[in-house]
Amino acid sequence: MRLPARRADLPLASPLHTTGRLGKFSHADKYDNYPERCRSLLSGAGPAPGAVKTYPIFAVIEDKPCLVVGGGTVGERKVSDLLTAGARVTVVSRTLTPELAALADRGEIRYVPEDFTETQVEGMALVMAATDDRTVNARVSAAAQARGIWVNVADDPEYCTFIVPAQVRRGDLTLAISTGGASPALARQLREELQQHYGPEYGRYLDLLQRVRTRLLTERRAHPDNGPLFHRLVHSPLKEAVAQGDRARVLKLLHEALGSILSTSVLGELVSQALKGTEG
Repeated sequence: MRLPARRADLPLASPLHTTGRLGKFSHADKYDNYPERCRSLLSGAGPAPGAVKTYPIFAVIEDKPCLVVGGGTVGERKVSDLLTAGARVTVVSRTLTPELAALADRGEIRYVPEDFTETQVEGMALVMAATDDRTVNARVSAAAQARGIWVNVADDPEYCTFIVPAQVRRGDLTLAISTGGASPALARQLREELQQHYGPEYGRYLDLLQRVRTRLLTERRAHPDNGPLFHRLVHSPLKEAVAQGDRARVLKLLHEALGSILSTSVLGELVSQALKGTEG
């Protein structure tokens, strides 16, 4: 059975207003036509750093153009997340890490070996500033905001219109943690705790649940018993059986819950696809 394509996404949280103190930009008079809150990024005006109020969402950016300014290790992490979400990534930087250079050589990212200019943000769905120069980061943020483009500045949440949270990915499962910029160290600690609690088996488990749900809805969409049935599945020992790679037990549990709806051969096919590469 071929499953429908899954939409890729990127976890983020977006503050409604963003102004801040990124250091004075000596050519701010070039930006006199910018909105006031964008000019403040370049002039040094704005509130003291602190936690920002956000609204957590997951952005669907598959096949959307995204810009990363900065080719160092921070930029590399940003590029990795964007590629995972299916974005078309452009990197602007005079230098690249070896990994980014390899991506550029393979044509997996578009590389612009230049200094940043404000026109480079035009047409982008998301912009990320990841340089070690706060003045450049300020210019990137102001240029993006002036055009209504969401922008993230690494380690400066008060100058972002979205924040990329700490995250744990297990297949299609994404757990995102944000402190609103108040304590990145706490966000990292929580991520590490979640990594221990939610192991790789959750990727296979979710894959199986998705396959079962898709097939069941094909057989009887909008049936009143579907919701309770899915609820029983996630409260059954199914996850533990998947974690152990115990194919026979997984199939038995599914048959007990779904045997009157899906045949043994169909259930066996779904289990084999989800547990591919495991033994049991």
